[in-house]
Amino acid sequence: KVGFENSDRISGIVINPKNSKEMYVGVLGALWADSDERGVYKTTDGGATWTKVLAGKPNVGCSDIIMDPSNPDVLYAAFWEFRRTAWSFSSGGLNSALYKTTDGGKTWNKIHNGFPSGELGRIAVAVAPSKTNVVYAVVESKENKGLYKSEDGGATWVFSNGDFELTVRPFYFSRIVVDPKNPDVVVKAGLSGSISRDGGKTFRNLGFMHSDIHDIWFDTMASHEAVTL
Repeated sequence: KVGFENSDRISGIVINPKNSKEMYVGVLGALWADSDERGVYKTTDGGATWTKVLAGKPNVGCSDIIMDPSNPDVLYAAFWEFRRTAWSFSSGGLNSALYKTTDGGKTWNKIHNGFPSGELGRIAVAVAPSKTNVVYAVVESKENKGLYKSEDGGATWVFSNGDFELTVRPFYFSRIVVDPKNPDVVVKAGLSGSISRDGGKTFRNLGFMHSDIHDIWFDTMASHEAVTL
């Protein structure tokens, strides 16, 4: 044990591109029971020791963590209130939230200006690598669930789209990816997956393929835009 249990589920790992010994881990936590280990952890010695820099709750874990590629001190962490049992599954609550730090995890602020009020479920978040003030989030909520866009680094959000492919089973299909070269090209995982080329205003189906798309990867070495699923 170096800060969190081996049995805890890891939702994401981000590494400082300027210092490979500095890393952050998002811990979603145990699936079937309460866990005090949920939250965001940081190491500055390559993983030898870890410090919890943002704590969750017994039923609220970190479901997504990303780093601003232009500034390793800026990170976004989504926290998700959920409970799975052998006979039921609950997604959402008043403790689900999206947080941002600008000082390498020392302090965190909730960034919900423009989000739906009340209980939220799982939140997916992505930064546009070529224009890092542009941030996208897919929010599970009772009203106005779907894609939200920020053009000021998460300070304010505007609802952009509530298409079915964006909102179907949001606790399950929670991955969103932005083209590394074009901030207006956004791809969302889903039953069939969908893509927008106008900054999230409209989406179309990715095409005919086996359903259940869980992750997307852009081939940055290709001479043309390429998406591998």
